Amino acid sequence: MSQFQSRPSLSDAVTRPQGIPLVTVNDVSLFLPGDSRQEMVLHHINWRVEHGRHCALLGPNGSGKSTLLRLLRGELWPAQGHIYWHTPEGAEESPLAGRAMSALVSPAQQENYQRQAWDITGRDLLLTGLEDAPLLYNQSGAWGDVEREAAVEALAVRMKAQGLLSRDLPTLSQGQLRLLLLGRALLRAPALLLLDECTDGLDATHKKIFFDVLEEYSGRCTVILTAHRTGALPDWCAERRYISEGRLLDAPPPIPSAHGAGAGKPARAKPNRPVYSATGRILLSLENVSVFIDRHEVLHNVTWSLHEGEHWRIAGANGSGKSTLLRLLAGDEFAAAGGAVSRWLPGRGGHVEMLADVRKGVRLVSDLSQALYGFTLSGLELVCSGFDNSIGLYRDFTEAERDEARRAIAGLFPEGDAARVAGKSIRLLSSGQLRRLFLARALMGRPDILLLDEPCSGLDAESRARYLTLLDQLAAPAEAGGLGVHLIFVSHHGEDAPLCINREARMEDGRLTVLR
Repeated sequence: MSQFQSRPSLSDAVTRPQGIPLVTVNDVSLFLPGDSRQEMVLHHINWRVEHGRHCALLGPNGSGKSTLLRLLRGELWPAQGHIYWHTPEGAEESPLAGRAMSALVSPAQQENYQRQAWDITGRDLLLTGLEDAPLLYNQSGAWGDVEREAAVEALAVRMKAQGLLSRDLPTLSQGQLRLLLLGRALLRAPALLLLDECTDGLDATHKKIFFDVLEEYSGRCTVILTAHRTGALPDWCAERRYISEGRLLDAPPPIPSAHGAGAGKPARAKPNRPVYSATGRILLSLENVSVFIDRHEVLHNVTWSLHEGEHWRIAGANGSGKSTLLRLLAGDEFAAAGGAVSRWLPGRGGHVEMLADVRKGVRLVSDLSQALYGFTLSGLELVCSGFDNSIGLYRDFTEAERDEARRAIAGLFPEGDAARVAGKSIRLLSSGQLRRLFLARALMGRPDILLLDEPCSGLDAESRARYLTLLDQLAAPAEAGGLGVHLIFVSHHGEDAPLCINREARMEDGRLTVLR
């Protein structure tokens, strides 16, 4: 009998009794691996996780939510205290017990798949969930086990992801990859399902699909999820726990008056935007542009232009081609024969053709660019690499450049964490903190155009408000105290769009339609 035939499938009507302990955390404190200073990021955590008590873990960026999920998974070990995983054989302290009973979906996991760029299909990715391994190591078993293939097909149908099974991973969009990672975790049928900002990057349709499937599955597992957008939490996930500065709380922490969550939101009231007339100089122009990735046509005959004074929001479903369009504009993808791309960048002296000039004048901030940055640098070094738009450091920076980088970091971390974030390894920062640093990096050298692909993904409410306010300040003309940077903004959340947006378009099946 296959070792996988005893695992419950999505169709199994198995209900676990409530009130029975699944994981017990006793007075645990820990620091992250690789931190030579051994700075504690979790402090005296006590938590009894019980079967059937689904919980939302809430807290701001850098508070320790992701670290706590990794502890429950068995990926991190306490510096003090104890953690026990309760199995049929009794309570175990081995992290192998935690990994056997749990599955984790996180931004870090997704970044690892993007960084490695393994040559596997969506089907392969789902099958790895059964083995709890990043890759398939038993190829004959993978294709010879009829039951496993049937489980993959059934889950793909339920999640409306059949078309992704034969696709290679590098051709998937951010949202498509996230959907498959969620399916991978569900296919394994773990007792404990840990979801770290699990719906970031999913469009409204796929979010509904996922939560519908998760609700069906929730009777047979315990779900613990983190979220910054609490309005999207399902009703059945009723329990709330809060993380503040590495400490687990039963109630929300008091909000300091100077840094209230969402502070600044009243100042972001929707203005009456004038109808824009495209009369300025053309900065970017696409004429009949198609783009192929691994012989798959992602963009189809796109004709479009960006004029001076325009700031665009581009909407569209997962896999529609939005991210590919931004990578094309940034010089990371190339037009197929018969299409033309032209760029006129004031900060680079006018018309540019050399890729080095394009990459300095047009900056892209995205999940993928963050994932591909594999170097271990400090926050300050990461931001300084933006002067050359390099991945890694290849020269010494002047003190003036370092000061400019520090000012950019301070503008994005006004809560007082700027110095600490600047000096810390980027591998020890949260996804939300990294997202803000990558914006600071993109601003080095004063680009003409910022391309922003789901830039608020992973940001808490207060950080989102500050982030968007900064974008509006950057987009303001020089006479109004801004830099006059032109924005092209992609997001599934309409409320995230900066107030300066005055043009909109929609991408559908690789074709761009201008809306206004």
